[in-house]
Amino acid sequence: MHFLHSLERRCPWLAIPGLIRFVALFNALVFVLHLIAPGYESLLMLNREAILHGEIWRLVTWIFIPETFQPFWIFFALLFLWFLGDGLEEALGAFRTTLFYVTGMIACTIVALIFGSYGANTFLNLSLLYAFATIHPDYKVLFLFVIPLRISWLAFLSCLLTTIGALAEPRAAQVALVVTLANYFLFFWPLLLFKYRHAQGRHHKKKRNFPQLTVSLFKQKPELENTSLHYCQTCHRTEQIAPELSFRVTADGKEYCLEHLPKMTQSTDAMSVG
Repeated sequence: MHFLHSLERRCPWLAIPGLIRFVALFNALVFVLHLIAPGYESLLMLNREAILHGEIWRLVTWIFIPETFQPFWIFFALLFLWFLGDGLEEALGAFRTTLFYVTGMIACTIVALIFGSYGANTFLNLSLLYAFATIHPDYKVLFLFVIPLRISWLAFLSCLLTTIGALAEPRAAQVALVVTLANYFLFFWPLLLFKYRHAQGRHHKKKRNFPQLTVSLFKQKPELENTSLHYCQTCHRTEQIAPELSFRVTADGKEYCLEHLPKMTQSTDAMSVG
């Protein structure tokens, strides 16, 4: 978008290279602190009442709280977060990746201040998954460490399950889901529109080329050519495929149906063969 191009030229200092890596590393640090002093993470949560009482660090520190504190799962969760961040930064650049993540974070924070506290980490991190799947839809990951699955399908399933789950959650969670999706569409609607138009163009092209594709399939069957008496050099039809056709042999010895008989020979003599 032109606005983003202009903003990037004017404010390149807004970019934070490796931002998602830093987020993943601080998530790991908070996990370690949780093992040392369980409950410590409560001082970092996005809590409206605590923020209004002066604990303003919570406006930022909530993004450093891991989605899980299970020792087995947290390693893979943070590794996947690191992977998504690197993939986005490679495709979008540090500026746009930073802007996408920070605007999503600000939106979730505003929702918490208006509607109350909730677990915003999940919605924000899932927006990274949606963004990565939009850019690299065919990338395959091992679902449950066994099943190869396109990441676009993983993102769709995650969005579907999260939406269903949010319906049973407080209003804050539902609004957070809406604003993170809105932030995603704000950044990626041009790419989504391009993909849609490209897919439509390919569909129409296939429909236009269907007759030619059908003819080429006949052409690939040598037994039809070997057993046919007449064969048009242009459309490749024979008297077996189209019995109603008449064929002519031109002076150079090539055979054509009347529909595709070269114009220069139509006014001269051509041998009738059927």
